[in-house]
Order: sequence, then structure tokens, then C-alpha cells
Amino acid sequence: MKPLFVYWNLVIGYSSRFAKFCLIIGIWLLIIMSAPMAHAQDVSLVVSPPRSDLTGQPGDTLQQNIKVTNNSPDQELILQAFISDFIVTDDYGTPIKIEPSASGRYLASPWFTLEKNELTLAPKETAQLVVIISIPKDALPGGHYAGVFFQPVPSRGLKTTVSYTTAQVGSLFSITLPGDLKYDALIKDFSVKSNVFEFGPIEFTAQIENQSDTHISPIAQIVVHDMIGRKLAELPLDQLNIFPFTSRSLQSTWDQVWGLGRYSATLTATYGPGLVASRTLSFWIMPYRLIAAVLVVLLLILASFILIRRHLKHRQDHRDDEIDALRRKIVEMENHR
Repeated sequence: MKPLFVYWNLVIGYSSRFAKFCLIIGIWLLIIMSAPMAHAQDVSLVVSPPRSDLTGQPGDTLQQNIKVTNNSPDQELILQAFISDFIVTDDYGTPIKIEPSASGRYLASPWFTLEKNELTLAPKETAQLVVIISIPKDALPGGHYAGVFFQPVPSRGLKTTVSYTTAQVGSLFSITLPGDLKYDALIKDFSVKSNVFEFGPIEFTAQIENQSDTHISPIAQIVVHDMIGRKLAELPLDQLNIFPFTSRSLQSTWDQVWGLGRYSATLTATYGPGLVASRTLSFWIMPYRLIAAVLVVLLLILASFILIRRHLKHRQDHRDDEIDALRRKIVEMENHR
């Protein structure tokens, strides 16, 4: 068996090593905490106009001004400006930046020249950027789409690293070149939640697909008629830009609460040079629980009427029997005299 002082020396040795380990960890924590730390900076940019619809001819040169405002209260911004083609693939009209090789006949980014590619904005400052659009002489007719986007970059010479949480913002350009254009649109869907409603309001959902060579902005409305053909409501829908071979959804609500019978709703969408797409649906408003309650009340009233009538008739028949009996007694008394 080892002497007690041997175990004591082992304990002292392990305690010393643990103390050194804790000292090293503490020094590293102090170094990390005292170093410059990256932080996220929220910035607010406003670009005007957010969208420009232009018309030109092959060989034309167009000029457009873009205003950019730094709404940050105390943060200077350095903005990088760049050009990108875009397409719309979702149902909400969200632009998606793509490479020129993927934009096909809708290519427009090579036509753009920016006055400068970088802007420095003080807090609450507004700057203006000139955009020159040179349309090639061999440009195809139809719609062409590109955008000028702005992206914050870290300020130069700062000791701290700033990461910006604001997404890229920009101004979208739609350039239409006249010519032999194909205009076509299709109402892919026009529906309500059910074919039979107990009460209103009635919510309509529509989906319009643009099959044209350029974007369209349909003027659409829903007209509601009752079963005898009377017009009850005209419901205008939002006028939205629909890019080529893209669908957009539209909604509207008929705020009618009470109704009874069959109704029809017709959606018409005017687009392009006076072209119209239309679609009709039918639905019922049938307050069946209210109707059932009314029928029950009517049946109760009818049953009560029948019972009362039978009771009165029974009493009348009983009285007639009594009268007949009295008459017979009278006759018998007269015969006995």
C-alpha cells in the first residue's frame, strides 16, 4: 500500500493542470470578446419608379431616370447597381433574375447602359441614376424585360464588418416593340368554394394565363345574374400585369348574404387590341336550415289546424246526435198522447 503523501501529490498535480486549463480558456474568451464583431445592419431603400412600361422601335434610344432613397436614419450606404434580365414564374408576379442566355427572345439587359455603377447615399439622401436603353435594329417585336437592381456593399475603410439584411431592390423595365404580335389569353380557372351555399358572401377565384408574345394587363370583371336573368352585381378585379406564358390569380367577393335559387357568374377579361376571354359558372344559394325550420313551423301549424278542425267537427257531430235523440223523444211523447 502506497503512503498517504503519494496520493496527496497526485491530487495537487491534477489540480494544477486543471487550473492551467481554465486559465487558457479564460484568455481565449477575453480575446474573442474584445475582437471587432460583425453585426447585421437593417437598411431601408426606396426605388422609384418600381416599374416602367416603355414602347419603342428597333434602333431607338430611350432614357429613363431612377431615384434611389436611403431611408436609414443614421447609416451611410454604398450601393452597387447592376442590370439583369428577369422572368416571372410564380403566381404573384415576383421577378426572378436570370442569365442572358436563359432569357431567349425576351432578352433586354444588353440594351442597358448605366450612368454609373455605384452610388453613395448619406442617411435620408436621394440620388438619381440615368439609364440609357439602346434598342438594336434587329430586335424582335414583342415584350422584352430587364431590371436595374441595387445591392448594399460594406463601407470601405471601416474597422467593423457590416452585413446587410435588406434584399436587393430594383426598378423593372418592360419594353414593348410593335410588330406582328400574337395576343392570346386563357381563363384557366374560374371557381367558387362550393356549388351550394347556405348564405353569402360568395368568394370567386380566377386564374388567367397569358399566351401572348408580350405582357398583358387584362381589365376583368365578374357579372352575377339570378335565375330569371336579372343583373345583380358587377365585381371589378385588380388589373395586374401578366408576363408571357405566365398565370396570375385574381380574387373577388360578392357581399350578398341572403339568396335563394340558382345564380350564374360570368368572368370577362379584355386584353390586347380589344380581345376578350370569358367563362361562366353556376352556383346555388339555399339556406336549407332556415327552409327546414320554416317547413317544420308550417307543418306544426297545419297539424294544429287539422286537430282543431277535427275536434270542432267531432263536437258538432256529437251535438247533432244529441239533437236527433231529443227529436226522437219528442216524437215518441207525441205518439203516446
